[in-house]
Amino acid sequence: MVVSGLIRKRAPRAGMALLLALCGASLAAAVACSGGGKKTSASGTPTGADSVQTPVPTPTGANAGLLTAIPFSAGDLLTQADLAARGVGAPGRGDFTGDRLVIPKIGIDAPFSFKVVGSDGQMPNPNGPEDVAYYDFSQWPNLGGLPGKGGNVVMAGHVDYIRYGPAVFWRLHELEAGDMITIRMKDGTEYNYRVEFDKALDPGNADWSELVQATADESITLITCSGQFEAGHYNHRQVVWARRV
Repeated sequence: MVVSGLIRKRAPRAGMALLLALCGASLAAAVACSGGGKKTSASGTPTGADSVQTPVPTPTGANAGLLTAIPFSAGDLLTQADLAARGVGAPGRGDFTGDRLVIPKIGIDAPFSFKVVGSDGQMPNPNGPEDVAYYDFSQWPNLGGLPGKGGNVVMAGHVDYIRYGPAVFWRLHELEAGDMITIRMKDGTEYNYRVEFDKALDPGNADWSELVQATADESITLITCSGQFEAGHYNHRQVVWARRV
C-alpha cells in the first residue's frame, strides 16, 4: 500500500491542515488484504460518550512526577478533544539518529527511514513493508519532534503491502494504554514511551496539523491504515499516541 501526505498552507489559523492519504489506491487493485485495523460501528460513532482517564503507573527516580493523567474520550474513535487534551509544546530539532523501533507486545523490531516534509508539505512513503518512516517537520514550525529533545515524534508504516501481505504495522491496533514503545538510537540509547491511546480516525474529518502538533510532554505518534478496504482505500487511519517515561 502507498503512503503519501500533503500539508496545505492556510490563512494563519492553526497554520495548516495535513491530508494524509495513508494506504491509497495506487497498486491497491493488486492487493488482496482485509486490513489489520480496529473496526468501528456502521455509524462511525464511538461507543460511550464520557471522558476517561488512562491509568498512569507510579514513576520512580528521575521520572517521578513527570506523568499526570490526561482525560481522553471513551470509545474507539479519535476526537479533536483528545488531540487538544495532550497540550502544546515546542518541537525538538536536530539530527535524527534512530536505529530501530521496538514494540515487544506486537513483535516489532524494525528499522527507520528518514523522510523530510518539505515546503510542499508532502509526506513521503515508507521504503517498504518492514520500514518505519520518521518524519522531519523542521520546515514546519510547531510540528513534529525529535527523540530525547521533545515534541511529537511522528512515524508511519504500512499495514500490508502488495505481493507481501501483513506489514510492519499489521498488529498496531492491538496496542492498549500502558503498553511500551521503544526508540533505540544508533549509539545504544533507548527512549521509552507509554501508550496513552490507540484509536481510529476518519481522515476526511480531521485537522491533521493538530495530529502532528508538538505536544506538551515528549511523545510519539504512530500512524497506519485501518478499517474497511473500499474502492482502493482503507476508510480509517489507526493512530497510537504514547508519552515518554
